[in-house]
Amino acid sequence: DSIRSYIKTMCNHELLNKNEEIILGREVQVLIQYEATREQLEAELLRPPTYQEWATKIQPDMMVPDLKKQIRRSLRAKAALTESNIRLVVSIAKRYQHRGLSFQDLAQEGILGLTRACEKFDPERGFRFSTYASWWIKQSIMRAIADQGRTIRLPVHIHDQINALRKVERELKAELGRDARLEEITEKSTLTAEKIEFLNRVSQQDVSMEQELRTSKSKGSSAGLGGPDGGLTLGDVMGDPEAQPAEEASYQMLKDDISRLICTLNSREQAVIRMRFGLDDGKAKTLEEIGRRFSVTRERIRQIESRALHKLRQPYRNHAVKCYVKDYS
Repeated sequence: DSIRSYIKTMCNHELLNKNEEIILGREVQVLIQYEATREQLEAELLRPPTYQEWATKIQPDMMVPDLKKQIRRSLRAKAALTESNIRLVVSIAKRYQHRGLSFQDLAQEGILGLTRACEKFDPERGFRFSTYASWWIKQSIMRAIADQGRTIRLPVHIHDQINALRKVERELKAELGRDARLEEITEKSTLTAEKIEFLNRVSQQDVSMEQELRTSKSKGSSAGLGGPDGGLTLGDVMGDPEAQPAEEASYQMLKDDISRLICTLNSREQAVIRMRFGLDDGKAKTLEEIGRRFSVTRERIRQIESRALHKLRQPYRNHAVKCYVKDYS
């Protein structure tokens, strides 16, 4: 088919050396900057800009032929950077076969990731393009597997957590010479026992239609999901395109993890953050309102909030919630 033919043709391209990657990467970044300028101008004009308006916005004395020439040069650079790394896509795609998608689909998603890497690559940072592109290719393929390779779609961050869990299990099995117990997995990973059980349930490809979908709440709780006993089974939602139990369950997990994260702050910082973002009643408070509550100035509340947010951004605190960013940002 077309994708197979494309891959076969592109794999014949010569690999680039580091200097060539830098030159091509710089040309691509010019295109990205130009496109950002065009989008900004379109927002200002409330209509697509003309080439002359676009050129003038980039540089007052730029002529339209010069703009078009640079665009063509940048597009050729982007194509060269992409086509010379198709073999990298093939190599990575092969590792993810037999997970619900054909090799052609995996390769196509990998090429999308490679294209995105071309657009994001900063040649001034010193590392090779292949190193940088590998991450984008893997992410694109893994997202496709999570999004398309299952009967019931799992959020991407849940799929990422499942992969991380499987990696820990493999490492422990290699160390211990046997399958690891639940407490051993929780000790080595950053996951709670409840979350591990949840991930093991939703990761099963062939599950019972009567299996109840629960969140990380205690046994018997379903966090508000429907069903005769308050629970929701796979059979309840298979025919309903609007029902997304995995998303609801993961949202409850997010709330639980945020609560645990905030509990790492002192009591006043916890109160300020909860009030500032409306975490308890859904109504965000202003600095003035919180200040009146604590009988302190607006500036004092701002300082407490700033210090608390700085703490929450520390990797050793927020590792449990970073995986949700892709789905809830």
